[in-house]
Amino acid sequence: MMLRTTILANAFAAVVLGVSASAWSGSAKAETLAGETEAQAGNKRGAEFLRDPGREDVARRMPTGNVIFFHPDGAGLNHWSLARLFYRGADGVQHWDRLPFMGLYRGHLENAISGTSHGSATTHAFGYKVDAVGSFGRDGDGNRGLDRPILSLSGFPGSIMREAANSGIPVGIVNDGHIGEPGTGAFLAEAGNRNNWQEITRQIILGRTGMNDVAPWVILGGGEADTLPAGRNTLHRNVNQERGAPLNSRLSLRTDALDLQSAWNAMGSGDMSNDPARLDDHIVIRTRAEFEALRRALAAHPGYAPRVLGLFAFQDTMNDRPEADLIARGFVRSDMQAGEVGPAPAKQSRIVLFGDPVATEAGFNPPSFAEMTELALTILQRAASRAPSASQRRFFLIAEPESVDNFGNGGNAIGMLESLRRADEAIGVSLDFLRRNPRTLILTAADSDAGGMQAITAPVLDVDPPTNNLPTGRAPDVLTLANLARTGFAPGSARIPTGTPLEVLLDGVEGFSSPLFVTEPDQFGNRQQFAVAWTLGFGDMHGAIVSRAAGLNAPLLASTFSQRFDNIDVYRMMHGTLFGRLLPYPSGRLAPNR
Repeated sequence: MMLRTTILANAFAAVVLGVSASAWSGSAKAETLAGETEAQAGNKRGAEFLRDPGREDVARRMPTGNVIFFHPDGAGLNHWSLARLFYRGADGVQHWDRLPFMGLYRGHLENAISGTSHGSATTHAFGYKVDAVGSFGRDGDGNRGLDRPILSLSGFPGSIMREAANSGIPVGIVNDGHIGEPGTGAFLAEAGNRNNWQEITRQIILGRTGMNDVAPWVILGGGEADTLPAGRNTLHRNVNQERGAPLNSRLSLRTDALDLQSAWNAMGSGDMSNDPARLDDHIVIRTRAEFEALRRALAAHPGYAPRVLGLFAFQDTMNDRPEADLIARGFVRSDMQAGEVGPAPAKQSRIVLFGDPVATEAGFNPPSFAEMTELALTILQRAASRAPSASQRRFFLIAEPESVDNFGNGGNAIGMLESLRRADEAIGVSLDFLRRNPRTLILTAADSDAGGMQAITAPVLDVDPPTNNLPTGRAPDVLTLANLARTGFAPGSARIPTGTPLEVLLDGVEGFSSPLFVTEPDQFGNRQQFAVAWTLGFGDMHGAIVSRAAGLNAPLLASTFSQRFDNIDVYRMMHGTLFGRLLPYPSGRLAPNR
């Protein structure tokens, strides 16, 4: 009876692990015949069941293909849940929800529980946990002289993206912030600190000194201020007083004589026109009009795949300031009323959250994150198709909506939600690409939970019995203490152990004292109102981060990485898909010196 019970238990375990029940029962019979007691056999198989398949110490072969890595920085499970409520309704489905495989991401670093943008990006790029405080493509803080150049997990002297590009795989980055933001920049630059913007930008475009790096095929985002020589004027103005530069300044932030835009052009055939109609092979684009001209050229010439440097803002394409600040500075649409939200599905805010608010400025209406992602996929696929054999035709794209993190850390709820909507739209673009190109891995991860965003139910005023459901035709209530008092949750209601009240930060669609957020209809047709609450103080929290995946090798999240999936595994999964071998986990070792 004991042996039969053991075999049945292990047959159940076999279903979970994807091993046949007959294999388990045969194994049990062989072990018993070899002289082991039934208890010994059961303990041995129990240990096998508990073994972590993601920590095997041997490499495993994997099929190769394209890799699209989305890094919606700061997006925890809570952020995606609120975005679903606002744009799709409680019973709705986002594109993110359609990524079928999931793993609970662990983002701790070598010396911190909560990931940092730069430390986590370096771990994603190199496959080793590093110092959380200063690392940027190196382990340690370069501004303190404590950094060191490191090898990646594969042994390559550089990141996974540099290894891919230098192996002939076309690579690209997309960011709605500065191209040198860590989520993209740490894959191409080794600067030792995220504040070394000039050096990071130089390395992204020209490569690392002395390493003979192959240039990325596509670079799209903001950061024009770090691409022109000292004393030169940028096309875009500094609408958000980035990095201490004067408001609306157009003066380059470089302190040397490098002209990185001209250097990019000079890498090609010598055509400096930046005119896609002439099929220029190295192009710099900076405006919506230039972006659209390139899209038209790509549509007209199916074989055209230029190397593209897109710079659509002085620093970032997003206006990552609190709502009240943006409103006070005139970042509002004149055709909308205070507190007004546009119709679904976009539910556009009255506040200008992306781009220059002045229609005559070059930074007005920059390409969206999804549009940039779609352009990058088109070009990278065409570049990859030029490889001599089908097995070599693959590319690597990293796409980061940095705005998710920036708005979250700044406590701008409508900005955070709009950023998530744009990120989700880009995931939809990638799923469409996957349907046409099945040898593609789509993988998502976020290194932290920005601001600890949560939804607070808000009963409709003067309605009994209490309900969150808005009556048909009724506008949402304004976020006030009177409304929230009915929930028992209001500013000042949280307390620390001494009994001292704390300020709880709450947002409606334009901050406090503005209309509450309203969901899209649920399965019963109900629309409900809610407030957004932030953790006490803003910043990167540990949070609950869910990685999701679709396509080639995506089932590994439900098998190999079913017990744990951390920032090192992001590297391992991407590297295996690009190069055909899932490398062993580094067993807690620090990255070796180069």
